[in-house]
Amino acid sequence: MSSITITYNVHPPTETIVPDDLPTSRTIEVPVNAPKDNRALYYGVLHNVLTEAKNQIGADLTIWRDAVGKLELSKETTTKAEKTEDDDEEEIEEEED
Repeated sequence: MSSITITYNVHPPTETIVPDDLPTSRTIEVPVNAPKDNRALYYGVLHNVLTEAKNQIGADLTIWRDAVGKLELSKETTTKAEKTEDDDEEEIEEEED
């Protein structure tokens, strides 16, 4: 019997708060249960196994995207607020001149 094995490591930004239940690395192993002597059946099963592995990785990385996305969103909000304050100060200075 053969299997598909995928290992990945996530290296989030240092500021990212990583929940304890969210591992930074994972190995997924999905067995390929198909006879090798029937090519059509084997490749059909292999296609399904690869789809299953892809879906597992996608679910994991979606959680990471959400964790890092919240960090990026807070950075954007802070940056926009700083720009707005700077713009207001420039307008006041121009009016005084």
